[in-house]
Amino acid sequence: MTEKTSSPADGNSSFVSKALQAGASITQSFDPVKNICQHLCGIHFYADDMSRQVVAHHYCTQMSEDMYQCIIFDSDEPNAKLIGIEYVVSEAVFKTLPEEEKRFWHSHRFEVGSGLLTLPTIVSSGVESKMETKALKNLLNSYGKTVHTWQVDRGDQLPLGPPQMMMAFTEEGQVNPSLTKQLEQKYSISYESKKKDREELRQEASPPDPAADSWQSGKAYQIKVEGVDFKR
Repeated sequence: MTEKTSSPADGNSSFVSKALQAGASITQSFDPVKNICQHLCGIHFYADDMSRQVVAHHYCTQMSEDMYQCIIFDSDEPNAKLIGIEYVVSEAVFKTLPEEEKRFWHSHRFEVGSGLLTLPTIVSSGVESKMETKALKNLLNSYGKTVHTWQVDRGDQLPLGPPQMMMAFTEEGQVNPSLTKQLEQKYSISYESKKKDREELRQEASPPDPAADSWQSGKAYQIKVEGVDFKR
């Protein structure tokens, strides 16, 4: 009989570990995490390979009117894996970035305007749908810089290899329909309905900066690791 192997991230914790966690929740401060104010669900693809797409649950803190920072998990379950981070800046801030920096960022116009980016805890109906659209308005013309550290799509049991730059979709027909179907079933939503709900919002979208979404030029930028001399 083949012995079943388990992942270090399988969610099993000993009694001692659970006791230590409970003690820490009483004696330590978790203020940075407590500042998380928004849960966004979207789908990312690897900057150099659109065929590799990953559901991304963002838990975001608003640093200012012009910036958010998000930690990204592969699900919204208690045993979710931390797979990456995303920084989000306003259009005004993005315009101040050097041109060579902009190539690492992606626009959010399509994600927000098409309904692909959602607030999973808000039911897609009536007033709630309008609340969701209003909550996402600030992100419509924003830009994100995303790095994933755990390639869960290939079945890695640990975060292996170098971090990977990720990008966002810019038009219809790019996202894997099996992923949207999976999310529609889980949250009882309709992306087509969300798209209709955001029709007016799309009218407020600015043309994306041509330096963002660099993969559209046919040239992608991905993280590669090289050995260098160590400095003392």
